[in-house]
Order: sequence, then structure tokens, then C-alpha cells
Amino acid sequence: MLSHNHPVRCGRLSEPECMPVPLCKTKAGKRVKVARVRGERGLCARMAALGIYPGVEMHLLCSGCVRVNGGILSLGEDISDKILVTPST
Repeated sequence: MLSHNHPVRCGRLSEPECMPVPLCKTKAGKRVKVARVRGERGLCARMAALGIYPGVEMHLLCSGCVRVNGGILSLGEDISDKILVTPST
């Protein structure tokens, strides 16, 4: 059971909390870390130019809106489905 307001600390990648999930499946208000961007080279390059690449922490403000590197981005569901994230520790 997860404690309220405590970050998830992953010991093994096989733990359910540690498995990457699409950004669009994450609840608003959560802080996440990008695990991977699925897609063609052009999409990955575009996301990297916006500051979204593996290892970057983001704050999901609302459905499709994220704060990353001090800026706020609005992402469509088709794009946020390709960004896999894990809980930020």
C-alpha cells in the first residue's frame, strides 16, 4: 500500500508502481519521470526539442498539460499515449 504524499521508491522494475505507463493514463497532479518516448525518429526529436526525453521529470497539471523545465506544454492524447512515464522519486 502506498503512503499518502510519499514518493514511490522502486526496488525492482517488476513492481507494478515502477512499470512505465502512458502519460495519458496518469492522474493529474502527479510528478513523473519520462522512461521512454515511443515513435518514429521525427516524433522523438520533436519531443526532445520540447524538453521531453528519458530521465526528465514532469508535473502533470491536468489532462494533456504538463510542466517541464519551467514551461507548460499542452499535448494531445495521441502524443501523450506515446510518452511512457514512471512515478518520480
